[in-house]
Amino acid sequence: MQIYVGASARPGLPTRVQSLRRRVSGYLQAAYRPYIEWWMSHQRTTHYRGLRITVPVGVFPPRLFFSTKLVCRTVARLALTDKSFVEVGCGSGAVSLVAAKGGAQVTALDISDLACSTAQRNAEANGLTITVIESDLFAKLDGTFDIVAITPPFFRHDPATQLDHAFHAGANFEYFQRLFADLGEHLHDTSVVLLSLAEGCDTDIGRIAAEHGYELQIYRRWMVLLQWTYVFKVVRAGAQLSS
Repeated sequence: MQIYVGASARPGLPTRVQSLRRRVSGYLQAAYRPYIEWWMSHQRTTHYRGLRITVPVGVFPPRLFFSTKLVCRTVARLALTDKSFVEVGCGSGAVSLVAAKGGAQVTALDISDLACSTAQRNAEANGLTITVIESDLFAKLDGTFDIVAITPPFFRHDPATQLDHAFHAGANFEYFQRLFADLGEHLHDTSVVLLSLAEGCDTDIGRIAAEHGYELQIYRRWMVLLQWTYVFKVVRAGAQLSS
């Protein structure tokens, strides 16, 4: 299996040095896992970027996973005022709340009814207005958007629970097949699409994107626990990456 590896998210196999770093990263993540399991076993309230976010059991916790933090950082740097913004897979709503705080008109999607109600409550608790839709990807979404933010599942397993949808993309990456098949219906010529992945993700994700006429271009990166986390811009094939 080929993976995304290194600071440049190069598709392929890791070099000897990268393999050693990834092995050490695996040990660090294994040591971190019991804390994740303990933290997720109770309802928690966390503070991030001036927001108070409550995360019940069964909802993806933004505090613990660095992909959400990198997407929040990336979104916060965008020109957001009066932009139409949609988050696909909102979980507790962290990314959507950052966008709303920045002045965007936000729509938040999630397949989980618990995640949707949590995101709505968190918006209200922070004095922000967002539209929350319980939807399997774009199934119940209408219209086009200036900014699309996607923090996807990327493990090749079929989801069995609502929370599993935050981690498992289907044994044959059905999530990405549907994501890239339907994405274009919600874009206009200048839409910005952000997609987060981690080092070690299967490059079949990029292949599926290419089959639907898209390229993944590295936009932001962050190394934590000796592993790179990426934000890609999803662009039409052949388009140039803008800053």
